[in-house]
Amino acid sequence: MSKTVTLSDEAYDRLKKWKSNDDESLSSVILRTIPRVATPEELHEAISKIGRLSDEDADIMVKSVEED
Repeated sequence: MSKTVTLSDEAYDRLKKWKSNDDESLSSVILRTIPRVATPEELHEAISKIGRLSDEDADIMVKSVEED
């Protein structure tokens, strides 16, 4: 199943920059970068991990900032 969402041009451009390659879908980017949480404990655990980016995600973030 899929849903249609509306993004501003700026939001779309930011999300697109997080793609690890041209074949990765925007859905995959969201699933890779936004943690799934169902309980307060899982939320706490997810927040505690936010500071630890993979090298690949850190490189994408740097590139995104440099391009803006």
